[in-house]
Amino acid sequence: MNKCGDGSAFGCAVENFPWIITGLIVIVLGLVAFRLFLYLRERWPRTKPATPQPPRTPPKPTPAGTPVQPTPKPPAPPPPKPTPLLVRISDPPDLKLASFKGDAGVQNDFADVLSAVALAAQGWKQLQSKYHGERGIDGLFVREVRGGGGYECLAIDSRSNTSNYDPASMSDAKLAADIAQLYELGAFPKQTADELMRGLHQGSSFFRKELWRHDLSSGLTTICELGRQGEKGRSLTRSNARLMSALFLSLEHFDRSAIYLGQQPLDNEPD
Repeated sequence: MNKCGDGSAFGCAVENFPWIITGLIVIVLGLVAFRLFLYLRERWPRTKPATPQPPRTPPKPTPAGTPVQPTPKPPAPPPPKPTPLLVRISDPPDLKLASFKGDAGVQNDFADVLSAVALAAQGWKQLQSKYHGERGIDGLFVREVRGGGGYECLAIDSRSNTSNYDPASMSDAKLAADIAQLYELGAFPKQTADELMRGLHQGSSFFRKELWRHDLSSGLTTICELGRQGEKGRSLTRSNARLMSALFLSLEHFDRSAIYLGQQPLDNEPD
């Protein structure tokens, strides 16, 4: 019995045409997929099975000293550790009168310079204070008072070793006369002279007087407060040994002809 619609073979073919087309498409897709699989299989990297490697034998050590293995240099010794210098020095200056050519006046002048240098290191400014050689004040100094809006004054008498001290030389009356004389000689202007006089009359608040005695052998300096009549009061002692030595050596080198101090510098000695 013919199941086609029109009862003919052509009618059957027309009726089954969509199924034929679908089958062809499936076959074509299958072929394409198979061809793609073959292509990818050819392109896929093939891993070779790992070949077992024989164990490596370590190279035999080459003895040192051969051309292949030169003898290693020994490490350099570390540098020596720095250590302090082992020198012997003597702090006391051990200066004697003979160090000043036996001249006591030169020795006392050295004491004046020593006091001035020590006070300058403390911020004091020295004023002109001597006239006619030894007359006047050994040292007259001023220093600014912190937050005080002005200055303080210090008058000192410098002595070396055991030289005599006369209290009258540092009395208020003597200092007033010296200040007036210094003003007359033009050491400082009238305003300065007036202020120094005012400070002297006020007392020790802003005008002090001291005796500085330098022991040039031991290097000790004794500083003694002085009253209105030049009398001694409280005192303290400090060491200026290295300052004395340095100052003496510097002046000795400056005094190249050794007229006042010691001996001629080393670079002045004949070859």
